Amino acid sequence: MEARLTPKTVALDGLLLFVLEAGENRLPLLILHGFASSALAWTEVIRALAPQRRVLAYDRPGFGLTAVTSDTWHGLDPYAPAAQVPIARALVQHLGVGRFAVLGHSMGGRLAYELARALPDQVVAAILVTPAWERPSAPRLARFARQPLVGALVRSVLRTSSPLALQFAQRRVWASPPPKGREELASVAVSLAGWDERLWRVTLATLAESSARRPEQAPTVPTLVVLGEHDRIVSNERTLQLVADWQAAGATVRVERCARSGHLPHVEEFARFVQLVEEFLQEVEHAETPAR
Repeated sequence: MEARLTPKTVALDGLLLFVLEAGENRLPLLILHGFASSALAWTEVIRALAPQRRVLAYDRPGFGLTAVTSDTWHGLDPYAPAAQVPIARALVQHLGVGRFAVLGHSMGGRLAYELARALPDQVVAAILVTPAWERPSAPRLARFARQPLVGALVRSVLRTSSPLALQFAQRRVWASPPPKGREELASVAVSLAGWDERLWRVTLATLAESSARRPEQAPTVPTLVVLGEHDRIVSNERTLQLVADWQAAGATVRVERCARSGHLPHVEEFARFVQLVEEFLQEVEHAETPAR
């Protein structure tokens, strides 16, 4: 029986977060999407996992159907990387989620890693799917770009160039020609009203922060890393070196490499991906269950 998928809007002090939820019972899973994406991109995965557990995904500020009604959120720029862990924490608290596992894709992979370290009493496992560790930083450029005339010019350029850039990136995310009906997946990101302003806000907020440091600290929870063998968006080598360092430090980290995938193993090898995730979560649940 297919699990019922429930879309909702969750109000959090000036944020209207678009949330997708399905399933119940057992260890919940929180899904964090990547750049220029949305919880909607994970609909099929949510449906596939929901018969076994509660699964949630949401659109981060600046993406998808989430709306931001205030320039600040608890003293933070809601579009900034620094705000994302506090927002995720507030959301799971609002939804009454206790202990849970987190899955992050691409940029969401780093956020999943950070969330697991920030909430050691709640996050019991992490799944990092083709994680992107670096993000750009240029605080002086961000200050310059905030000037009204400069900002108007750059937004105009973004409005014109971003759809083409995303379509180019869309061709690179696949290891092989995309499945029928998925060819224009990236264009969804620029099909919603106000996408250019949101992208501008995310870009400014990201540039204003200092460079993201290499995540030297090993995960403190069981971690599954899923890589696409033909990923042309992020470097598998960097992730594999991190994993080796984490394992040497005693962390419980496992790598699964999808031979027929690029940056989207959850799409290109859907059945195997769902099996990997569910088996990993069952292992975590079994390890947490006291022996009788």
